[in-house]
This record gives sequence, C-alpha cells and structure tokens, in this order.
Amino acid sequence: MLSDLLDIVGQDWMGWQDDALPHADALINLCGGFTEQRVLATERLVVESLRLNPTALQVTVSPKDDEMKIIAPLVYRPVAIPRLKQCEDLVSNNCPNFETMRLEVDRTLAG
Repeated sequence: MLSDLLDIVGQDWMGWQDDALPHADALINLCGGFTEQRVLATERLVVESLRLNPTALQVTVSPKDDEMKIIAPLVYRPVAIPRLKQCEDLVSNNCPNFETMRLEVDRTLAG
C-alpha cells in the first residue's frame, strides 16, 4: 500500500502524519480521483488519524451521485459512485467523529 501511495504523492507523504495530525482539530479528506488509490489513501488517512489523534473530526468530501454525470464519463460512473461510498464507509465505520459532505459541481469549472 505505501509504495502505491508514494507513486501518487511522492516522498512528501512520508512523515506528514506525525507533524500534522497530533494537533489537528479536523482532517478533511479530498483524496484524488475515483480510482483504487482513492480508497488506499482514505484507508491510510483513517489508520494514521486513529493512531495519532482519534478524536479529530474526519470529513469526507465528494460530489453528489447525480453530479457524477458531469464529472465522470458514462463508463466510469458505475465504478466511481460505489468507490465514493466505500471511502465514506471506511471513515464512518472506523472513526468516532465524522461528517460526510456531498457537494454540487461548480458548473463553470465543469466545462
């Protein structure tokens, strides 16, 4: 798992949690696209935050399901929506203090 994350975010990923999480009030999860790496990154955020600061508020931010038609191509949508739910479930099933936000797409940026 770590090698996959390093491919995505580089060496800066190493050690960030020990610096950032112990004193954080909240962790806002805006992890990546809709690939398997999103799930891996969410899992890592949950594990590290529970280890270092289990009471911090965990916030997952994702687009609304009906907004996926704007963001994800038709063939990608059937994979992306369950993956978003999987990430939200990782947080809600493991973190005592969490919030899930589903947001609308800014149509001026959507193309």
